[in-house]
Amino acid sequence: MDLLAWFATTSEGEKLGRLATQMVKVEWTPVPIWFAPFEPFRWLIAMISSGYPHAKWLAIPYSLLTLLVGLTVVWRVRTVWWHRLTIAAIAALNTLLTVAGGFVAVNWFNAVVPFGARWIVPENASFVLANFHTHTTQSNGFLTPEQAVLWHLRRGYKVAAITDSNTVKGGEIARQFVERTKLPVTVLVGEEFRGKTHLVLLNIRSDISPRDFDVPSAIREAKRQNGFVIAAHPWTSKHSVEELVEWGVDGFEIVNGSVLGDEKLQALCKKRKLAALGSLDLRSDYTPDTATVLPEWANTPERVAKALKEGKCATIYFRERVSGGEFNPHKSWFDELKDLWRTGAKANFLGIVFWGLIVRWIFQRRNPKPLNSSNSLPLKRFIIACSLILTLFAFSATFLVWAMTRDLKQGWFPPLPAVIAIWIFACFANWSLWWRLANPTCPVTKLSGKGGGEPHEE
Repeated sequence: MDLLAWFATTSEGEKLGRLATQMVKVEWTPVPIWFAPFEPFRWLIAMISSGYPHAKWLAIPYSLLTLLVGLTVVWRVRTVWWHRLTIAAIAALNTLLTVAGGFVAVNWFNAVVPFGARWIVPENASFVLANFHTHTTQSNGFLTPEQAVLWHLRRGYKVAAITDSNTVKGGEIARQFVERTKLPVTVLVGEEFRGKTHLVLLNIRSDISPRDFDVPSAIREAKRQNGFVIAAHPWTSKHSVEELVEWGVDGFEIVNGSVLGDEKLQALCKKRKLAALGSLDLRSDYTPDTATVLPEWANTPERVAKALKEGKCATIYFRERVSGGEFNPHKSWFDELKDLWRTGAKANFLGIVFWGLIVRWIFQRRNPKPLNSSNSLPLKRFIIACSLILTLFAFSATFLVWAMTRDLKQGWFPPLPAVIAIWIFACFANWSLWWRLANPTCPVTKLSGKGGGEPHEE
């Protein structure tokens, strides 16, 4: 594993960072063997979904894959033109449904199954690890607030801030959950203010929305609520770091995920002795790459804020896993590949062997029907099957969008396990129907002659 590095802005922070890098270890747990049949799919989704600075960019590879499948069907299937285009369009829609739902399913699996990396902090350590940037199902995360608390405990964190987009609802749910269960974790209620510049607002009592506040007034409102203000991933900010300091931010994320702030930001934090945090910006993950180190006495929201204000904090991160100043797509992709290998190389190999045997068995038992089969599907049933495929696609896609789009989560929204179950059923049903429709003998079309010839319509 890569060696740990640290960053701090005060002498007390330097001591904490140096101590943490000497004492903290990382433990890796592989994917359970029972997941082997699904592991190749996890690799596929992870590899085509990595290396993008924002989830919206996923539309590019997913659209290209969808188009490729559709064009391949048009090229390979030899039937009349309307049948060829119909099954090509359905194959493309099924592909889009498979990879889009797979993105949700894989991310949910990565978040809830206890595999991957976790921090190991000795029991006698004089410090604790914290993460101050977490999204849950109350915005665009894959974990419920309760699950997010448990995720942090499993990964070695003792302090967690729940910071859903423009709302404190997730943080309040998590705080109440910890109060009921008496879990050994300190939860901070907060939000990520997503205006022109994103801010992590900690220890606030009510929502601070970009609809009502601009960036300077949001900072003032958070201070009025006795909150603590951190500039989130400042390299994406629409305002300069000097402006943010002038408006009153208390610190910056010096590490966000796999990006390390540049030398200018580091120098400013040290000069002003501002809090410099390492944040996961967690939505779903199985490899926590960074953490904020706090003194062990920072075990309440008020004490955490006190430690941050006094600079008694440090950020630890893996030097080889961060890029300086901006997101590096290629590095992100290769790091994901290394993590997949660490956690699932054996399961992936067994999964490939499993599916290879299944495909071999299918082809050995294959008994193609003659082209003049009396079991051909009438045109009316062909149309009904196509309509059913489109209905299942629209139904499952609606649930996927509903469950993942934060702006639609104003009230009840479907639990992700239920959405994934709906997606699995829709994928299985749609591909099964497509396989029947794609058979040249199934509609009112077939090929003439032994060698295939030209298609014609009966």
